[in-house]
Amino acid sequence: MPEKVLDEDQFRDALNAYEGIMAGRSGQSDQDAAHREAMALVEGFVPGFQKAYENFVDEQENTVKLIKVGHQIRKDGGRRDWYSGARTTVGAWPAYRKRLEQGDLPDEAIDSVHRSTDRILSQCANPKVVGDRRKGLVIGYVQSGKTANFTGLIAKAVDEGYRIIIVLAGMYTNLRVQTQLRLQKDLGIDAVEEHSGIAWQRFTSRNADIGKDNSPGVFSSASNVALMVVKKHEMRLANVTKFLESIPDATLNHRPVLIIDDESDQATPNTMGAKNLVSTINKRIRDLWAAVPTGTYVAYTATPFANVFIDPSADGDLYPEDFVSVLPKPNGYMGSELFFDVDQIVDSGEDEAIHQLAHEVPEHEAEIFTPKPKKIDEFAPEMTPTLESAIRWFILATAIREMRTSKSHDSSMLVHTSQLVRVHQQTKEVISQFISEMALQVEDQEAAFHETFDAERDSAESLRGTAEMPEWAKLWETAKKILAEVVVKIDNGASDDRLVYDPATTQTVIAVGGGTLSRGLTLEGLVVSYFLRSSNTYDTLLQMGRWFGFRPGYSDLVRVWMGPGLLDEYKHLATVEKQLRDEVVEMEKEGRTPREFAIKVKSHPGRLEITSKGKMDAAHLARAGLGGTRRQTIYLDRSTASRTRAIEASNELVRRAAEIGRPVLTRGAHSARTNPTRMYQGLSNADLLAFLEKYWVAPSDRWLQPEGMGSWLEWHGADAEWNLVLISGSSTRTHSYGSGAEVNTSRRAPLKDEYWSADRLGPDLPEHADLVNIRALMPGDDYMLDFRILADNGLLEQKDLELLDGVDKNNAGAVKAARSLIRPYEGTILLYAIDGQSAPNAGSKTRTSMEAEGTVIGLGIVFPHAEAEDPDEYWSVELIEEDGEVEDAATRDDEDDYVRDGDS
Repeated sequence: MPEKVLDEDQFRDALNAYEGIMAGRSGQSDQDAAHREAMALVEGFVPGFQKAYENFVDEQENTVKLIKVGHQIRKDGGRRDWYSGARTTVGAWPAYRKRLEQGDLPDEAIDSVHRSTDRILSQCANPKVVGDRRKGLVIGYVQSGKTANFTGLIAKAVDEGYRIIIVLAGMYTNLRVQTQLRLQKDLGIDAVEEHSGIAWQRFTSRNADIGKDNSPGVFSSASNVALMVVKKHEMRLANVTKFLESIPDATLNHRPVLIIDDESDQATPNTMGAKNLVSTINKRIRDLWAAVPTGTYVAYTATPFANVFIDPSADGDLYPEDFVSVLPKPNGYMGSELFFDVDQIVDSGEDEAIHQLAHEVPEHEAEIFTPKPKKIDEFAPEMTPTLESAIRWFILATAIREMRTSKSHDSSMLVHTSQLVRVHQQTKEVISQFISEMALQVEDQEAAFHETFDAERDSAESLRGTAEMPEWAKLWETAKKILAEVVVKIDNGASDDRLVYDPATTQTVIAVGGGTLSRGLTLEGLVVSYFLRSSNTYDTLLQMGRWFGFRPGYSDLVRVWMGPGLLDEYKHLATVEKQLRDEVVEMEKEGRTPREFAIKVKSHPGRLEITSKGKMDAAHLARAGLGGTRRQTIYLDRSTASRTRAIEASNELVRRAAEIGRPVLTRGAHSARTNPTRMYQGLSNADLLAFLEKYWVAPSDRWLQPEGMGSWLEWHGADAEWNLVLISGSSTRTHSYGSGAEVNTSRRAPLKDEYWSADRLGPDLPEHADLVNIRALMPGDDYMLDFRILADNGLLEQKDLELLDGVDKNNAGAVKAARSLIRPYEGTILLYAIDGQSAPNAGSKTRTSMEAEGTVIGLGIVFPHAEAEDPDEYWSVELIEEDGEVEDAATRDDEDDYVRDGDS
């Protein structure tokens, strides 16, 4: 008799019945027997269900294995995959998903949470195997919804049998309370409803952290799930450990534990390693983890620098040895690339990612609100022009958002100038007085508000989408109403009027504060930040970026005013963040495990520390560098003297290349142009250095200076050979390099003066320099252009062609790896003849005309591959191999050790 095949509706109904039966038997000690009984019951009603269910489980397992949302590095350790996918209709996860669907999150974001938590849970300890223990790290983005993700992970873990959930919710009471209330709401813990065999037991509440005496009797039923949201405090953590130790082993072995360490880079890592000691909080969390016989520790953070520097060889410490996972960047998330200039390739277009979302506060104004601790008695703040503009724009932006949605919302402005409590109080008084004065003379304020509106309204027009900018007359009426509603609050450790958002009412609030506002705590509807507080460490500075996050319908209104130098520092951090995530992506593709790789973090010599020195005891200089990367001149000198010198240098280089006598190759894709792109082969290091001696490069790029290049070549490229590519652009104007080499010029319109400053280039500039910043010289395709030309001329083998065609041009690590396999010892010199009359695209808001008297020569360099390259720019931990030998991440031949994107 043929096997019955169920259609989708029949199977879904039968699956609902099966899950309902299993939920009712969740307290049964033998879950395998429960499964067999439930299967037999449903099979009796729906013949063919058992086979369909087995196929369904296989499909779910394969899906989990193939998920490509986010990236992960794991340690398989010979363990079998145990997780077959999330429940679909009955359980903590289906209930949580339903709540998400009823909220503001779009379907795509919910699906992203679903897929990424499936991926993470599949690498957690199997709750059905006594003694299975795993540690992992999940890397998110600042203000990007990590709480929604770990709530989903908790829900799915509970459905699979985890029965003790411990959430370490940072170091501040307000953050612990916020997390407690969020979990109670999102997991439906306080709702009067059927929990599908799950009985939540709250050990903490809004008003109470974990106490000293907690009865283990709660686990008399296997359906009971303990939830505790705990502040990282010595006593509280000790209470949790004491509770676990009070549970009889026979019970605890079968009550798997999930520890979620939120903001895991704060307080968790050992800060006393250099003294052969263990810091207090680190010891308490180690003790807590040691008390877990079966379970998983998952560290969540957006700034994992301290986590990846935990000593892997320290017994009992929290190095994420089993897996590292990078959460996907959610759609609609406003991250660093929107605020700071990270990518430098022509492909993205002139105005993309160049938004005036960030303004710099002049130093003389910043000094007014940032007194030295020893001079606090002299502190007498006063309103400044930039703070006035920020407050006015906050009121206007709040009004615009209200008009767009026809309803009021929580709207916040952050003022973070100092860590000193006395500064907060006096700053609040200055702001409150300014608000009162404006409200009392509101009819006299219209001109000042209108001026701010004109200055800011279109600064981020490309982020506006379909939203509208209202007419001034209607906006002003709404803004006056908003002005009357503004309140000013202080949120710091000493404040008795803390920032609390009431779901029943909306508020327009200016929050003045320090540490409590700089990590973890979410400011609802944050529109404007006035941020002067600096830090000398990556992680602290990034965490203070509360302006990152989701701003649906008002992303074009978000602004941040920053203290002197902070724009450049955040730009550097944005690059570091991207590179770190790229590390995980590349290692995941290579199949490496956390015990086999050490994530490298780019340093910032002379200014920023990666994290506090106490957390870097296990870190050492990994010395990653330039091999296989690209660099380009984005700062050009259009003065007559510099242009003449550059043209002479390039003509001499072309003449030398022609003398070598090898065939001149052309780019097939440019064959229809009057002058196609041309390539010469066989140039030497000496030829390149002679060119750099004459050609001017901004001093900010030391590796394109003849001294820096010469030093690098001596150590890493003594036998290098160089291709010379003369780029022919799409302009109708031409430029001749002599020796029969003529090309069409390329168009590169420079940034307007207000978008950059030549001050960042240092003091050693030519006396009569006329500098411009074109932001990007090289399109992404040009990173592999010499190999494309070789392919056009039939000079690459088939295997090289296949590799070339499969490379993502936007993935610097993949391009570098491909170059190292195809022709590792060849570098490339790319010359761009830039039209001196280059004009911006019509309607461009960020660009201006080049206005040079003739062609300006731009230079791109792609370095040859370098074996075991070694400049001192990256830090990582040392890994201990199984035979006990220390493995240096910088000396492994197959390690991806170099800078991922060498743009200057």
